[in-house]
Amino acid sequence: MTIPDPADHQLAANEPASRPVPPAARRLDAPGVAPACVYLLAENLDAVLAAGEDLMRETLSWTGPGEGREWEIASRRAARREQLDTVKTLEMIVAARVLKSRERAEELAKRDPRFRPMAKLYASGTATVVEAAAELGYQQQSDFDTGRDVLAYLRGRGLVGSDLACPTEGARLEVGDDFLIGRHIRLGTLMDLAAMFLDTLETHYDLFVSGDD
Repeated sequence: MTIPDPADHQLAANEPASRPVPPAARRLDAPGVAPACVYLLAENLDAVLAAGEDLMRETLSWTGPGEGREWEIASRRAARREQLDTVKTLEMIVAARVLKSRERAEELAKRDPRFRPMAKLYASGTATVVEAAAELGYQQQSDFDTGRDVLAYLRGRGLVGSDLACPTEGARLEVGDDFLIGRHIRLGTLMDLAAMFLDTLETHYDLFVSGDD
């Protein structure tokens, strides 16, 4: 019978146990492991697409003052204002999320050279949003401070042609790809850029895991 050497037991006791490396300690450039800025960027890009899709589902019904009792005219104006407020809110969300995604894209480009070309393209393509966002707050107030408030907004977003005095009564103005965010850049262009960048991220990282996984 072999008697264990106490020295061997002491050595074994002093050796650290083998443990799996926690996720936080893994290399950020390992396949499928994304740094936090990637998830934040993806979240903002996805929000741009979601708000853009909601915006393109909106349709504005044009109704002039028309005839009727005072409360009927007030009711029509209130309904139109509610529709416009929804569109304006979604427009602000798109612009805000684009600005946040630009910040995260710049952070990612500094961290991972693989994304620098895409980040540069995205920054260039969305540069006008910076100017648009600076004006949006002012526009949100000024567009509705004048007698031509509603028309000013609709023309600025490309929903009414500059050659029209006003839309025809009962006209339905549908928000589409050509809707101008902050009067500067097409909604469709922003959504295409966001989708392209999101696809690029997904080729390197598993960002969205289904509930079945």
